[in-house]
Amino acid sequence: MLNYLRGTAEIEVTGASEALCLNRWTAANLSFWDLHTQSELVFRCRVYEPQLQEIIREASRAWCEVTILQRFGLPAVLRRLCNRPVLTLGLLLAVMLAYFMQNFVWFLRVEGNDRVPEQEILHALSEEGLCFGAWGPALDSENLKNRMLNRIPALRWLAVNREGGVVTVLVAEREREEQQLETDGVAHIIAVRPGIVREISVINGFTERKPGDQVLAGDILISGVAEWTTHVQATRAMGEVYADTLRVSELACPASAMQKKYTGRTETCTTIIFQRKRRKISGNSSIFGSRCDKMIKTSTWTIPGGFALPLTVETVTLSEYTLEPLPINLNCAEALLGSEALRLTRAAMVAGRVESGSTMTQKTQDSYRCRGVWNCMELISKTVPVELYGEDEENGKTD
Repeated sequence: MLNYLRGTAEIEVTGASEALCLNRWTAANLSFWDLHTQSELVFRCRVYEPQLQEIIREASRAWCEVTILQRFGLPAVLRRLCNRPVLTLGLLLAVMLAYFMQNFVWFLRVEGNDRVPEQEILHALSEEGLCFGAWGPALDSENLKNRMLNRIPALRWLAVNREGGVVTVLVAEREREEQQLETDGVAHIIAVRPGIVREISVINGFTERKPGDQVLAGDILISGVAEWTTHVQATRAMGEVYADTLRVSELACPASAMQKKYTGRTETCTTIIFQRKRRKISGNSSIFGSRCDKMIKTSTWTIPGGFALPLTVETVTLSEYTLEPLPINLNCAEALLGSEALRLTRAAMVAGRVESGSTMTQKTQDSYRCRGVWNCMELISKTVPVELYGEDEENGKTD
């Protein structure tokens, strides 16, 4: 590094008195190295550029001629730049521009988010002024953190770190609050549907039900009140009851459906999106007076390092179509209505499964009607509170 800053030169010395030349350099305390003899009258070596004129003068006194072959180091680079003033000025401007441009925000990264989408955080940051092209030194991390936590309640902590033109936003999300099981008060567990009890699990409360008993909607399955000879004991019933139930569903669909038929006419629209501004480059964004399918393809430009530029090219392809009636046969209608009836039956149950069932589809004048009967094993228990009036409660017991 020191040699580069001082500058060096490779020289070639021609003369009959090589030893006299080297002795004069040594006596004058001049540095030279990498000495190579080319012939009996010629040798090459390296010297420091600041001592070059003195080396030439001492060599001439020893009847030798010095030829400069090549110069190295910072002085040589500066000398070449001085001969090209436009390039030198451009280089200085580029260095100044690079130093100045790092004060702007060019890239944003979000780390630490799991449930909150990254786009939601970036959108909120943009609303608060932290976006592409923002002035970095003007960012107030503390105020930005407080505003962001008010804007997105799912976040419990946020920090903004800026390194040049790259801003990294570190977030921490709030933990999900688990629903606490209510244990206070007096309550019964009743049946919400009629059925035949298959499984009963009692955590707290009193029951005389057993597997095989038939119950109706509203019957008490697990009681929260027990009457004894001397007192009445009240508590909150807790447990689960599964029963065999019967569900009936009825659905209908038209006898024909509208089918798409593409005409072959297409339109393509290309749009450039910079930040939130859109500018259409070519094409039409719609086909007037007709129906069409829209297919959107977006491409985001990135640079090495995984940084995405806020520039997106969106290509929208429109395909025109018309609607034509298509008759539905009995087999298709039966399969469609049967699968939908099964899905709705499963969705109507809190917990459980459909064990068996059957469907019957009939065609009317302009529609198909399906009736499904399903044998299910499902959870039928529900907790309902019990109000006790005119009683003094003490330690879970009432007199």
